[in-house]
Amino acid sequence: MIHLSAILAFAAAGFLLALALAHTKRKPRRPQVMLFIFSAFLLAAIEITVAFLVLARTPEGVLGAFSVLLPSLIFLPAVGLPFFMTFGRRNDREILSENLKGIITLGVLLVVAAFIVPPRLVIEKIHFAEGGPFWGMTLSGFGKGIGVYVLLVNVFFLFYFENTYRAANVPEKVTLKYPFLGILAASVINFIVMSRLVALSVIDINFMAIQSCGIIMICATFLFATVRYRLFDVKAYISREVASSVVTVIIAGLYLLALALISYLTAALGVPFDRLTLIVLGIFAVFILLAVSISGRARMRLRHFVNENFYLNTYDYRKEWRKYAHLMASSTSIDELSSNLISTVCETIAAQQGFVRIAVRGGITAYYGITADAIDDALVARVMRRSSEDAVIIAKDSAFDATAGTETEPGTHMAPDGTAEPGTGGDRGARSSSGDWIGAVAYLGAGDECRGFIALGPKHMNTSYSYEDREFLATIADQALLSIENLIMEERIIESNQMESFNRFASFVVHDLKNTVGMLSMTAENARENIHDADFQRDAIGTIKRSVEKMQQLIDSLNTHTSPGAIRRTRIDITTLIEQAVQNLGAIAASRHVSVITGGGRGILAEVDPTALRRVIENLVLNAIEATPEGGRIEIDAGERGAHDIEFVVRDTGTGFDPGYLHTDLFRPFRSTKKDGLGIGLILCKSLVEAHGGALSIESEPGRGAAVRVSLPAGEDPA
Repeated sequence: MIHLSAILAFAAAGFLLALALAHTKRKPRRPQVMLFIFSAFLLAAIEITVAFLVLARTPEGVLGAFSVLLPSLIFLPAVGLPFFMTFGRRNDREILSENLKGIITLGVLLVVAAFIVPPRLVIEKIHFAEGGPFWGMTLSGFGKGIGVYVLLVNVFFLFYFENTYRAANVPEKVTLKYPFLGILAASVINFIVMSRLVALSVIDINFMAIQSCGIIMICATFLFATVRYRLFDVKAYISREVASSVVTVIIAGLYLLALALISYLTAALGVPFDRLTLIVLGIFAVFILLAVSISGRARMRLRHFVNENFYLNTYDYRKEWRKYAHLMASSTSIDELSSNLISTVCETIAAQQGFVRIAVRGGITAYYGITADAIDDALVARVMRRSSEDAVIIAKDSAFDATAGTETEPGTHMAPDGTAEPGTGGDRGARSSSGDWIGAVAYLGAGDECRGFIALGPKHMNTSYSYEDREFLATIADQALLSIENLIMEERIIESNQMESFNRFASFVVHDLKNTVGMLSMTAENARENIHDADFQRDAIGTIKRSVEKMQQLIDSLNTHTSPGAIRRTRIDITTLIEQAVQNLGAIAASRHVSVITGGGRGILAEVDPTALRRVIENLVLNAIEATPEGGRIEIDAGERGAHDIEFVVRDTGTGFDPGYLHTDLFRPFRSTKKDGLGIGLILCKSLVEAHGGALSIESEPGRGAAVRVSLPAGEDPA
């Protein structure tokens, strides 16, 4: 008959293997995930070995299993410590790189120790019950040292995990709460088991079973957090000054105190160690209960600790407000403010998801817990329609659902300023117009002065939005609106300064043009006498070619800010215009061995300025050719977007844009990724597209190319 200890050990191993296999297909494979997988496999091997140890019937069988168990146990910190050091850390790769030499050194030392420590040095005597089954073993002084080693490793595991938990924000604490409790309970069990080993030098199958129960508790809590909350999506940032690990220090200190007290009393009174342990633990528990019930300060501190760590739907206004004041003061752009605002609000309120919409520059949207595909113009329009009703709306009964009574009239969409605009119809909001997930909305202003809103989803703990949440959101919305107005003013000042710099630049361009014209004039003068000289002809052709290229570059840079009033619209086929522009650049593409493919059907008509739009297309295609390596490909697709817009996209297989440049420098003069570039071409394209009433956007991933998307109003159909 299989002993319960073996069943529990096999169960613990099964849990560990299930956890490890559940994460083997996870991508991207962050270092902490890989370390977790290795640790889980190693722990599973330890538990399987414990099961075979319990089932052994001969001393040789026990020694054989123990010869596998001992090195595995010694080597465990080589993967366990790096895992707990990096677990939940946003900067896990940085931590590993900084400590790589130490980790490798530790691993090598533990491998050597695991193979040179013989089992007979640890085991003094093996015990079998009557009838043959294994019962336990007596360990030597060296074996007691192994027990102390296991205890110290456990203290470090608990220290790093609590460190992560205390540094995490509210949603991350929700995810880590149950794993932390599991590790805490398993650590207490391990302390009790190892203290008995250290005091009595004996380990038996009953305490092995208790140890396996601790492993099962860890596995169950980790599995629950993985399935429900995606455990390894936690990305806390912990500074070099680590947070204090109060629980670890208390438990470790109390363990040492209790172990010393119990060992002394056992020797002095002759009472069995196990019985005295239970007595001391009972007395200690009663003492704690009395202290908490009698002392008001103890009750207050305990309540504060529990609320801060386990009742995460409450928060300290003063503490949170300092954080928001710093966030808004440090944001240098509206994009940065919107991104910081929605993530911080969701973390404070413990909302699972949300987005913020700011009605400037055609509408700026930032997301938390959702993607852009979940939001469309129809949903934004429905939410904006409520802006004059209240500063904060707590949604009930699907208040923003497409099927609810607050739905916008058919044909409503968002205007560029973020407000609802009737009469333009279409299916642009068809992909995801349901707003039934919205739990609360805070408006940035009211009525015609509304600058946008903050929309939040359901809360993590399945709790409802409270009056406290309403007041908090109203205050944050007021301050966010003030910050937005300040940033808008700052951006206008910056743009004015940039235009002043550009005007100064124009004077240098004129100077360069004069120099270029002077060179051409000198060449023309010399041609009268040297026109038949072959060397002169070669030099003259080179001079003319270089001068023309330079003049063309300078002229294009000067035309960047062409007045929108110069646009002269004609109804043309966009596909034909694209083909003409591509044909003009065919020789350049062929010389670089880059293929240019056009797509889209005929009859895509729009009222545009053909010269200006051809200029945009040629500029975008030329940029794509220059960014694409030999053998690369450029695709240009055109089509209709809804009932009233047309769109074309230029995609390349080049190097793409750096995310930092794309976010901050893309449409700023004199910021270019090209060696000799002026950073003017894309600004020219953007200004010409916006002069048509359209929009230009760029999607890019470093090393995988870029896609420039241009959308334009088609204009009135004469039919």
